[in-house]
Order: sequence, then structure tokens, then C-alpha cells
Amino acid sequence: YPETQVAESPALFKNEASLKTFTDGFYNNLDFNAIKDDKNSDNMEHITTPPAIRTSNYTMPTALGSGGWSWSELRNLNYFIQNVNLHTEDVALKNRNLAVAKFFRAWFYFKKVRAFGDVPWYSEPLKTSDEELLYKGRDPRTLVMDSVMQDLDFAIANLVDVPSKNRVSKWTALALKSRIALFEGTFRKYHTEAKLPDAEKFIIAAKDAAKTLIDSKKYNLYNTGKAESDYATMFQLAASPTTEVILARSSSQNFIYYTPEFTSTSNGNYGATHSLISDYAKIDGSSYYKSNNGNIDQISYFDEFQNRDLRLKQSVVFPGYIRIGTSNIAVNDFAENRTGYQVTKRVGAPIEDQGSDNRDAILIRYAEVLLNYAEARAILGELNQADLDLTVNALRSRAGITQKLTFPLQTDKLQLDRYKRTTDANVLEICRERRVELAFEGLRKDDLLRWNEGHLFRIEYTGIYIPAFNQLIDLDNDGKPDLYVIKSSDNAPANKVPGVQYFKLSAVNALSNGETGRLMPYKNPKKPFESWEYLNPIPIEELTLNKNLKQNEGWEQIK
Repeated sequence: YPETQVAESPALFKNEASLKTFTDGFYNNLDFNAIKDDKNSDNMEHITTPPAIRTSNYTMPTALGSGGWSWSELRNLNYFIQNVNLHTEDVALKNRNLAVAKFFRAWFYFKKVRAFGDVPWYSEPLKTSDEELLYKGRDPRTLVMDSVMQDLDFAIANLVDVPSKNRVSKWTALALKSRIALFEGTFRKYHTEAKLPDAEKFIIAAKDAAKTLIDSKKYNLYNTGKAESDYATMFQLAASPTTEVILARSSSQNFIYYTPEFTSTSNGNYGATHSLISDYAKIDGSSYYKSNNGNIDQISYFDEFQNRDLRLKQSVVFPGYIRIGTSNIAVNDFAENRTGYQVTKRVGAPIEDQGSDNRDAILIRYAEVLLNYAEARAILGELNQADLDLTVNALRSRAGITQKLTFPLQTDKLQLDRYKRTTDANVLEICRERRVELAFEGLRKDDLLRWNEGHLFRIEYTGIYIPAFNQLIDLDNDGKPDLYVIKSSDNAPANKVPGVQYFKLSAVNALSNGETGRLMPYKNPKKPFESWEYLNPIPIEELTLNKNLKQNEGWEQIK
């Protein structure tokens, strides 16, 4: 047998070291780039070419295996599962290794269902002679997701119970189950047009999985008592804290170009949106919207950061900001983002501006599990004060907020106007907390998809307030001007003030009220979001090859 690779023989599946070598390969499928996916949501906006989900300028995938319709990872998993069942004689060893493979198969299939809805379910590796299976159509979403839950339950029952952020355990499987079940349950609840049953069953499963993990007391929120920095520090540590981090892609395995996404002038100029900034509470716990009597559209950049939830200053550039690895106060760089809210969460020192970093990519953390539990309880009508204290109040306390939320929760007009699926204040406020706590971690797009809030992909996203064109603006209130905004049709002044950024709008930029208002990084008109856009298309060549596959409704109009 070859000495440079794992030999495919029955002996492989009887040897614990060989089994570990095989399952180690599954971890390569952990997508550390997923933490960037807020770029495709209402948390961020940029210039040049926004994501297709923003503009509806879709390109139909053509080639076999393109557009996410790829199955090689599944074949590898099923090959392993089949051979472990056939050849591994030690029952405990067999089940432990099957549990790892089934964990990854559950996650694989969840991502396929999230993207395509119905997909073909395969629980064995296909051979070229398996024509009936190779050319079958898609199985119902209900069958596939029930199978995903069975895989996760097997993983929970048979994985090791020792927490590890870089290897899957019983606790990792419980956390993933809470995420997947909440997605599926809320998708079925809010997408009534899909006519999918058992929404509540999945929401209860999410609640129970989260509570089992919480009650285990294996994890806690990372908290050293430094409310002004703990939240940010968690994402800057080379080795993420095992107190809170349930699963991470190890820093030794990462080649993630994260920092350049927010410090480069050529990566899309992504910045946070005013929509996100407006959701951070006041430091006393009150609604920012209510505390300003709903008049938040003309508040200056400096004033927006005063007496706010400390997670805000630990997520974006603020007045007085000093970048890690430097010693000088800096303001938003408009060459690097076009909203005026420059992202800093997980952004490293300048040495990372052109390359990869050496920090863990956090994929699942305890804070998300707390929020999964709280949201499930709220949707089920079971939320109470003890739940709030266990979950959102613990998160807000770490962020320096001085007053607890009390049950029943109160919401504001900002939330009621923004969301369409519910008017339940308990649900809306838990989801507001989710948006703030998990900002820039890649989960917001999935939240909008499962909540049936697709219209939020198409609204106008705005940035900081600009009082007027051709006027010196002091962003950080230090007595020195920092910014001068110029119309796309005007020229910069001949005598420029040192230290001032002269930001000339392009043809797609604007101010929200014409001569004044919030920056609009991309003002082109957008088509209404339609129900067919919640699922992705199957590549054309796949449909040509397999006549039993049918395209997802609506995509036939895309050429």
C-alpha cells in the first residue's frame, strides 16, 4: 500500500490511529471563510458591485458541481461510514468514529438544504454502476432534515464528552443541533408558502439541545471583568478562549484573509450600516431609538457613540479609536469603506493588511447557544425572567450595560417597522440582541433567510450623517477637521487642509436627503425581493445530465 497516504483497506478501519487520520481530514471541510458572510446581509454595505442578493443581478451557474451543487465531501463521509460499519470490530471505537462522520454529514446536508431546499439523500457511497441512484431526483426536505437530526442525535450520544474547540465533541454536536434545528423550525414557521410541517418540533429540538449544553456548565462567557475590552479581546487572541468557544478552525490551519476585507482599498470597501448601529442599546440598557424619541437620522457620528453598549466601540471605529498594533488615534478611512462605520471586530494589526492572520476562526461560541435558547423560548411563548437572566442579560452585563431587561420585553417602532414576520416584542428584542452580539460573525444572512425577512436585502443601506457637502467635518470632536465630502459633479478645493480626508462621491453614492443626510454607498434602484430567491439554482449542466432533477421555481427566468 502507498506509504504517503492512508491505505484503503479493511485494516485501516480496525486501527484507531488510521481511523483518526481519516477523520482528521473531515475538519478540512470547516469553512472558516463563513465568518465573512455578513457582507451578504443588512449589517454591511459596499460600493462597486454589491452581492447579487442585494441587486438581483444573478448569474446562473452552468458547470457540473458549480453553485454549491458539489457532492465529493459526502462521498468521502459515506465511504468512511460504510467501511467503519463493515470492518471496525470494537463497538465503542466504531460508534465514536461513526459519530464524527455523522456530525460532518449532518452539517453538510444542512448547508445543502439551506441552499437548495429538496436535495437527494444518500447514506452510502455511490458506484458508477448505481445508475438508478445516480440519476434519481431530489428527496423531500422533510426526509432530509429528519435524517440530519438522526445523524446529530447519534453524534450527541456517541462523541466524546470532553470539550475541545478544535475537535468535535458531544457539546459541539449539541451546539450545532441548536443552530440547525432553530434554522429549520423558524424557516418552516415563517415561510408558510412552503407548507412544511413540524415547525414547532424543530424549535423545541433547538431549545432542548441548547438547554442541555447550558445545564452541563461546560462553557461560560469569556469575561475577565473588563467590559470595555473583553468582547473584542476574544476575537484577537491567537488561541481563542475555551471558556466560550465551542468550535474554531485552529490558527495553525487558517489561511484566512480577514483583516484586508476591512482595511484594503480593493476588497469592496465594506462598512457597517446605520441599521446595525441603531440596534445597539444605550449603556443604561434603554433603547437608543426611544431615548432619541425616534429622531436618529440626523445624529452626528460623534454623538452616536456616546453612552452606548460597549460592544459598539469594540466592533467599529469610534471617536478616539486606536487600532491594535498602533499608538495613534485614527478615524474612519473612507478609502477603505464607504459607510463611515469601519469594522474593527477581529480586524488585526497593520501587519495583516495584505495577508492572512494567525488567530483561530471562531465558528460556534456559547453566546450563540444562549441566543438560540432564548429565541426558541420566545417563539414558543415560554420566555420568562429566568431565561432573560441566563441569556441576554448575561451578554449585556459583559458589554457594560447597567440595567437588566425585564419580562415581558418592550420593543420600539424601529423594530416593528423593520420586521414583517411578527409583532411579538419578546421575539423581536431577543433577535435584536442576536444581531448585536453576533455581528460580523457570518450568521445574519441566515437569520434573514429563515425569518422570511428577505426585503431587508433590498432596502437602502446608509452610513454616517453628513450635515452638508463641501464643509469641514470634525468626526471625533477633537477640534480638528477630519472629513470633507464632495459631490460627484464637483472638484476638490484647491487649498486642502492637512489631515482632512477629501471624500468625493461616485456616481452610485449619494446623501439620503440630497444635499444632506446619511451616506448612501449604493443608491441604485433595487427590485423587490421575491420568494423564489430564498433558494439557490441548480446548475444547468446538472439538469441536462439528470432529467429527474427539476430547477427551483423562479430561476428559469435567469439567463
